[in-house]
Amino acid sequence: MRAVLNHITERQNRFAEHHVFDGLQQDGPLEQVLAFAPRLAFWVMSFQDVLRLNAQRMQDPELAMLMLRHRQEERGHDHWFFEDAAQLMGRPFNLTEPWGRTHEATRDASYAILAEAMRPLDDRLRIILVLTLESTSHAFFSRTANLPQTLSQGQSLKYFSNHHMEAEEQHEVFEEQMEAMLLGMELTPELRAEAIALVDRVYAAFHSMFDGFQPESQRPAVKPEWRPQPAVTSSPALLASPAR
Repeated sequence: MRAVLNHITERQNRFAEHHVFDGLQQDGPLEQVLAFAPRLAFWVMSFQDVLRLNAQRMQDPELAMLMLRHRQEERGHDHWFFEDAAQLMGRPFNLTEPWGRTHEATRDASYAILAEAMRPLDDRLRIILVLTLESTSHAFFSRTANLPQTLSQGQSLKYFSNHHMEAEEQHEVFEEQMEAMLLGMELTPELRAEAIALVDRVYAAFHSMFDGFQPESQRPAVKPEWRPQPAVTSSPALLASPAR
């Protein structure tokens, strides 16, 4: 299992090199630096359902409760997002906007991640899905936390600021619990391969999403991250009797 957790860390480090993160280091008004931010809207709205659907499909009741607790900790962050988006845009955010063409990459990636939660998965893979999503959050919010906390008009940000990063850090106890449980298990070669493929598919979706934040003329000509991979389906299993 340690190999899978190390793979998540490796993919997180690679994701942190995405060109969108380079743009966060540029000088200029915060409204300009975060001009792409409203395009995250569809994912922000989908994220709660990913957590809900994943938790509902856990076979182990204790693990299901842990996942539901994690979902509770994430509640309300979407409100921070829409408050920030309205301030960045200088107008209220229109909820019809995520269905526009400029949001297609975000929608496609969100559907791909939702599909992972809907698949029949071993409980251990559902934990890995959540830990992978948390790792993408750390890569993103650790960088937005270093941005100025206010816009040029003086409004304070919440979602794209240290305020959110501090909230994310409160999840560390949850993540440590999950990782400790996973490290006490061994996976069959087949399940290990499926876990690594799951991590790769989630990160492929995020790379594709972030590519979509750039004008088409500036996007990579080839997107090697977005290669469909066959999803090997394993029967859901209780963590109480892990494969060793």
